[in-house]
Amino acid sequence: MDLLHSSGIELVRYLQMNYRDSQSWFTFISLAADLRNTFFVFFPIWFHLCEAVGVKLIWVAVIGDWLNLIFKWILFGQRPYWWVHETSYYGNSSVPVLEQYPITCETGPGSPSGHAMGSAGVWYVMVTAFLTSTLQNKQHRVQNWCVRALLWGVFWLIQVNVCASRVFVAAHFPHQVFLGVISG
Repeated sequence: MDLLHSSGIELVRYLQMNYRDSQSWFTFISLAADLRNTFFVFFPIWFHLCEAVGVKLIWVAVIGDWLNLIFKWILFGQRPYWWVHETSYYGNSSVPVLEQYPITCETGPGSPSGHAMGSAGVWYVMVTAFLTSTLQNKQHRVQNWCVRALLWGVFWLIQVNVCASRVFVAAHFPHQVFLGVISG
């Protein structure tokens, strides 16, 4: 596990050194991917547009958050910023220096990432609801294919950004955000 964690630390350092100018973007993405936004932003909008989708969003958020809590109890999982200071993996060599941000200091278990899990579940519901409501006309196959490709492309772009932001702020290791997206 130490080898997996140390390679994760290297990715954190790479992102923090090479994308330092994107700190505000990564911080914004981490805050935007918080499940509170599902309750305060996405739910009211979707409930107004389609009551069933709004209710589905709430259920996905609540059950997803509950499952995330259960998974964290079972898998536990270290967090990069704390692991690098507590491990004996580096021995006498210098410990890698990680930047700390206001949202870095989460003290609970880290696996799987709740931000990645919640984002994947909530955006999956929104994309499939949008596709279901807009692609009822089967006459325009090319147009339907383009809309599907665009929406799923946006879905994966959001997931990659959420994952990169959580790794950048040293809140999660890469394998934890991957598990979050898969379990979302």
